[in-house]
Amino acid sequence: MGGSDDTGHEYTQPIIIGTIAYYLGKKADEYHSHRWTVYARGLDGEDLTRCVKSVTFTLHPSFDEAQRVLSAPPYEVTETGWGEFDIGVKIEFTDDCGASAVSTTTPLKLFPTADEIAKNGPQTTKKPVIKERYEEIVFHDVDTAFYKRMKAHGSKKAPASEHDQAWSSFKDKSELIAIYAARKVTEERLAVLKQHIEVLESIDASG
Repeated sequence: MGGSDDTGHEYTQPIIIGTIAYYLGKKADEYHSHRWTVYARGLDGEDLTRCVKSVTFTLHPSFDEAQRVLSAPPYEVTETGWGEFDIGVKIEFTDDCGASAVSTTTPLKLFPTADEIAKNGPQTTKKPVIKERYEEIVFHDVDTAFYKRMKAHGSKKAPASEHDQAWSSFKDKSELIAIYAARKVTEERLAVLKQHIEVLESIDASG
């Protein structure tokens, strides 16, 4: 009997990973100079529960319960501290995605750079320091049911976050995507160059 293929679809899920930090002022404890949040969020406030099962953040081992697992949005962990470090981020997907977990790191940024200070003035308690990046998770060869569910779910918004206003004024969608696209082009060019070098090396080895 004939029938339509129920697999072979591809779906791309944008996701933003980063940190936002507020200076607590000159009267703050020197070991708790900033209040910061690490997060994974959807683009334009999109709800990620349609494909994300959980997000695990691994903090510096000096924190109590350094590994934090979140199974519902907002996918955020907030702490106070004084030092910068890399935070581990592991994203696990729903079973019907057919995708393995993705692990990465994101740097905690508490202090503005010299260029940022020259442009925006010194750090204050009202203006946060934000460090984030745009990524795309590509689900390959998904079935029709999953693909339709993802498409239908697209307009659903995630629960509100206390940082929504800061994020909306930080970077717009086009700038984030432009940064991501430029990085991907560079990666693709480097991959092609590496292939050319490997071909030349194989020719030299056989000569």
